[in-house]
Amino acid sequence: MLRFVKPGDIFCFKLDEDRYCFGRIITLMTVGHLSELFDIIKKPPGITELEIS
Repeated sequence: MLRFVKPGDIFCFKLDEDRYCFGRIITLMTVGHLSELFDIIKKPPGITELEIS
């Protein structure tokens, strides 16, 4: 749920029918969340710690 989002959380979103992108929450702001998006696109929605470091 969005109310439990905190800095450092990793998230996944659907790019199209079978591809997924990933990102990380950087900080909370008064207008929402600041996040970074990783340059990683995968078919299964899974990512390892090695891929994001």
